[in-house]
Amino acid sequence: MSPRRWAWPAASAAPAALLAVVVVWPQAFGLSGVYGPAQVVALRGLTVAGGAVAAVVAAALALAIRRARRPLAAVAVVIAAATVFSAGLVVSRGLSPDAVPAAHTPGEVRVLAFNTLYDGAGPHVVADLVTATGADVVVLPETSAATTRQAADLAGGGFQIFHHQVNAGITSATGLLVASSLGTYGEPEPDPSGGLGSFTVRPVAASDGPPITAVHAWPPTGGAMARWRDDTVWAVRRCKGMEGAIVAGDFNATLDHPALRSLAPCADAAAVRDAAASGTWPAGWPSWAGAPIDHVLADARAWDVVSFSVLDAAGGSDHRPVLAVLRPAG
Repeated sequence: MSPRRWAWPAASAAPAALLAVVVVWPQAFGLSGVYGPAQVVALRGLTVAGGAVAAVVAAALALAIRRARRPLAAVAVVIAAATVFSAGLVVSRGLSPDAVPAAHTPGEVRVLAFNTLYDGAGPHVVADLVTATGADVVVLPETSAATTRQAADLAGGGFQIFHHQVNAGITSATGLLVASSLGTYGEPEPDPSGGLGSFTVRPVAASDGPPITAVHAWPPTGGAMARWRDDTVWAVRRCKGMEGAIVAGDFNATLDHPALRSLAPCADAAAVRDAAASGTWPAGWPSWAGAPIDHVLADARAWDVVSFSVLDAAGGSDHRPVLAVLRPAG
């Protein structure tokens, strides 16, 4: 082929390749925390499906349009390669969460995180989840103090109840239940710059349970990217900075986003159990298409992850609940 004949396909493939990288691996250009790429990469399963369709369409057009065959074929190859790469990441991260273990073994801690969507999933729904999963720690973003208390009562009591609300809107309210078997905890320590109710509680005695952080990070909307980045960084630092820490809730971020790219010495429970590609939002979408933004992080020096479950959508919320079962390491 003469230089002139391959120049056109190359010129067509170059912008397609650049766009493909931005879509499937924006980290390459430092864009995974930037508005636009951050939202697209969160829906990796959906982009795999879209990429497969786009590759087929480009290939069909290449066959149908003789004069544009080479450039369209080059574009089809680029899209197909990017789609295969992204699909490989989805498969490697895993789409098969664990079933909830039936038996509650001595020493284990069960951590349930569930954004209730402004109390849309009411106290009975939350209580049923707590009872069904045997949860010891329950993190409830977008949940009022009243719903948090009622859920604890309906679940049979036995929990220390915490709540933090930044302003009058339930969006800024986060509830936390901690089983009395874990000991006594002190007053909530709010995220000093957070606007959605994230906070930490620490055990009063060193012999009691682990420090626990309830997370609700700001969503990555057009005018709030800096707040989102700050909230997620704070949440990860809570895990890294406290021995034996458990940090759980709605991070509004996936493993592709900056704060969650480097977690050591902590670990993401879903990633450990090969379930980190299973979407938790929006609950109405298939799990392969959704964004895995609800997490349980734990200090890997102190905890082994026994299981990680993405539960069926509970009525009234746009999030799926997640449950991590942890046991002391060693």
